[in-house]
Amino acid sequence: MARLKGEKILPVCPEQLGGLPTPRPACRLVGGDGSAVLAGRAHLVDATGVDRTAAFVKGARLTLGVARTHRVQRCFLKASSPSCGSRQLALVKGPLPDGYRPVLGVAAALLLASGFPVEEIP
Repeated sequence: MARLKGEKILPVCPEQLGGLPTPRPACRLVGGDGSAVLAGRAHLVDATGVDRTAAFVKGARLTLGVARTHRVQRCFLKASSPSCGSRQLALVKGPLPDGYRPVLGVAAALLLASGFPVEEIP
């Protein structure tokens, strides 16, 4: 990514930090966005129907800890991710049912609420 040339990069995957494998079944937010998950009003379910909420919350909290420890100045997060998406709504197509749904991810919501600037990358 050209705009990050010369920058110090600290790659982090909240989903891996939370204990999810790579690759993993696609997950979707159910009942709200990442902020609602953090407040206990929504959850995340994978394509096989398994609730993965705890892993996403754990990964978000660990990501915040890394950002604080390393004094991160800005966060570049993956678009349309249930962890890292930072837009409120998107038309999503893929292995889960197509349609508009919240994509403000759990880690993105926690980072934003904690004062970290977040930018979405494709």
